[in-house]
Amino acid sequence: MHNRIHIVSFDVPIPPDYGGVLDVYLRAKGLKNLGYSVILHCYEYGRGRNHDFSEIADEIYYYDRKNGVKSVLSNLPYIVKSRNSEELLNRLLADENPILLEGQHCTFWVTELLKNHQKVAVRMHNIEWQYYRDLAKDAKTTSERLFFSLESRKLRKQELKLKKIPLLCISKSDQEYYQQLGFQATYLPVTINSDLILDSLEGKPFALYHGNLSVPENKEAIDKLIQENKRSNFDLPIIIAGKNPSSNLIKKIQAQGWECIANPSDSELNDLMRSCSLHLLIGFKSSGIKLKVIRALLTGKPCIATKEMTDPSGLEKHCVIWDPILPLADKINQVLNSNQQSANRLEELEEEFGIEKLKAALKEIGF
Repeated sequence: MHNRIHIVSFDVPIPPDYGGVLDVYLRAKGLKNLGYSVILHCYEYGRGRNHDFSEIADEIYYYDRKNGVKSVLSNLPYIVKSRNSEELLNRLLADENPILLEGQHCTFWVTELLKNHQKVAVRMHNIEWQYYRDLAKDAKTTSERLFFSLESRKLRKQELKLKKIPLLCISKSDQEYYQQLGFQATYLPVTINSDLILDSLEGKPFALYHGNLSVPENKEAIDKLIQENKRSNFDLPIIIAGKNPSSNLIKKIQAQGWECIANPSDSELNDLMRSCSLHLLIGFKSSGIKLKVIRALLTGKPCIATKEMTDPSGLEKHCVIWDPILPLADKINQVLNSNQQSANRLEELEEEFGIEKLKAALKEIGF
């Protein structure tokens, strides 16, 4: 009989179209490849319930989030309090299979599970209270700033409830942070597998920037690209692709003579990633591991990244790092002229992020 494992996900991981859910998707797939029978529990709040999960799970259950005022006014963090389904708890207590909680978001029932001697671990996607503190700094309105600041404080306090269970940390720096505070922290990078490797397509030359275009961090990156183009014209057309760009952002992009592709399908985005001349991985916040960096690296195409996009993942050795003090146009020309493509990169990534790392981490926590 297969080992069975429960995965409790903060969101529906299909389609795997943003960083957090891609991480869940890849781990579930990795567990299936290791011979686990995966029971997937998802909080669903807008991504739908009609998905083909056969690649990543054997059973699937959905739960509603409790997004009302009670969750906002609770002493618990909103992201935790709003995910408190009793139906989920009853299912988890019905057997003795190990339980992997995806993110601090899914830890509402930790105390109950431990009381019942369940085997539990939490995947930490980043240090959540720090992430919310940074959201508060960047908030545009007073009410948003207040909400994110309060959430950050609540998350820091609630995190202490996780001291009795293993944490699977996405980066070595997160692991060190938790170990210094006395948590049981194990390093588990993103699980990549050969399905993610995209064969190169040759086409017209262009540089690609992609991401969720409604996120402030990504809008800031696009503003920076526009500034750099004004500072010193790029010799290469730019395509910017991603979710939900505002009409204002589309106009700004098109004013540069660049193309903006709104809401590309998975296959469209894959084709863009495979056929671009280089990837622009620009961002100014370090938190967790940016999965889009790994996806870009798996195309074998050159990647120009800011330091923050590769910190603290160890991926900088696979990218050309751009210091924003210097013109980006010069860095683009340097990369195009050197035509460096790391022949060993895919093998190295497989070694650093492959399924063996998942196997070793599970063994370490006794799953």
